[in-house]
Amino acid sequence: MNRKLTFTVTEQVNPLRTRTIVDLCDYLTEKMLVPRFAASGSKWSHEFMDFFTFDNTCDPLQPTGTIIFTVPPLFAGCAASLEAAILDELAKLKIKTGAIIQEEHPIVPAAQVMRIQIVDNPTALLQPPEVNMSTTRGTVVLRDLLGYQSANGRYEFAADDVLQRIAAVTEDRIAACTASPVQDAQSGAGVRRTPSPISMKAVQRCLEEIRLFAEWAIGHQYKRLAAY
Repeated sequence: MNRKLTFTVTEQVNPLRTRTIVDLCDYLTEKMLVPRFAASGSKWSHEFMDFFTFDNTCDPLQPTGTIIFTVPPLFAGCAASLEAAILDELAKLKIKTGAIIQEEHPIVPAAQVMRIQIVDNPTALLQPPEVNMSTTRGTVVLRDLLGYQSANGRYEFAADDVLQRIAAVTEDRIAACTASPVQDAQSGAGVRRTPSPISMKAVQRCLEEIRLFAEWAIGHQYKRLAAY
C-alpha cells in the first residue's frame, strides 16, 4: 500500500489535526472513543471499522461539513453520554455544531447513528495547510526534484531552504522527472521518454502545497520541517 507522507514542524510535538472533516473524525476517535474502549477493557483497531465517518454529500477536506457517528454495539444505550462527550471535545476547540440528529442506521436497523453538522471550525486557520503526497510521489518531488535524501523513511529540511529549491524548479525538470518510456519505431533504441501531463500536474500541485506549508511555518516562527 502506498501510504501518505505526513508533513510536520520539528520544533514541537505534532498535534492531532482538526482542520478538516476527515481530521475531526480521527480526532474524535482518539480523544473520545479510544479511551472508552480502553476503559471497558475491550480491544479495538481502526483496521476493523471506523465509527466516525463523513456524509458523502460534503467535501471531507473542508473544515465544515457533516460527520457521521455510528454508535458501537458495545455502547448501545449510551447515546446521550456519547453525544455529550462529542460536544465537549468539539467545544474545547471552539468548534460550533448544529443540532446533533440521531437516526437509525440505513442498513443495520438495530444500530444508531448520529449526524453531527460542523458549522464553524476556527482551527482551520491555526493549523498548517494540508500536503497530500504519497511516499512514491515524495520520492519524485522531495528526492529527485528538490534534492533531499531520506533517513529511515524520514525527510528533514529547513523551511527557507525548501522555498528556495521550489523556486528554482523549472517545468523542464518536472517534465524530465515524470517522463516514461514509450515505444517509438523511429528511435534507435525503440523507445523514447515522454513526459506525462497528468504526472506533471500532480507534481506541480505537490510543490505548491509544500510551498504553502513552508510559508505557513515561517509565518509562525517554525524553521525546521519533516516529512515521514
